[in-house]
Amino acid sequence: MKGATLHRSPCRLSGWTVLPNFGRVEHLGEIGYLHRLGWEFVGGEQVPWPSSLARGPHGWAQVATFLITGLLIVILAVAVRDQLPRRRARSFAVVLLALLGVALLLVAFRVDAQWRESRDLERWVHGIAFLLIIATGVLASLTMALAVRGDPGWRPIAVVSLAAGALFIVFLILPWGNATFLLAIVTLFGWIAALAGRLATHHL
Repeated sequence: MKGATLHRSPCRLSGWTVLPNFGRVEHLGEIGYLHRLGWEFVGGEQVPWPSSLARGPHGWAQVATFLITGLLIVILAVAVRDQLPRRRARSFAVVLLALLGVALLLVAFRVDAQWRESRDLERWVHGIAFLLIIATGVLASLTMALAVRGDPGWRPIAVVSLAAGALFIVFLILPWGNATFLLAIVTLFGWIAALAGRLATHHL
């Protein structure tokens, strides 16, 4: 999904880099490409965005964005594992966060706006990965709230995680098209950035 000084810690690298990477449109040409497909910020055609950017004039950048973002989330899951309170919910939260990263790696399989030019394997992998992002986006934040609840060292991540999970669901349900989908993306990656930032200062 979206400057701070990068530090050597994997969790800090994840936190400050994940949010700007996902779905970022860097050139006006990309916006024009989306509009030609029928994309509008509110309303418009049901264009698979940001996935369709992978077949646009700078498709390689979108593919790289998916891959880098997914890898950074997997790194974050590994980094956070041993720092969470030792509860049953910790394992679920870490696995779900890692699966979110894997799903983002898989959406790098490119599809076009109508999926006509995409091979069957690409369509299936991309479609399943997208559904996995939705599911793990909700479940990872909610299980993280359970994993850190009541632990003073992780304040206020429990509340932030719970709020992020709830808002993510709400924004996906609201009928305002790409506008609310963008808000859902910002919510999800804002939560990931908050988690990584709190991890970076956990023992400070």
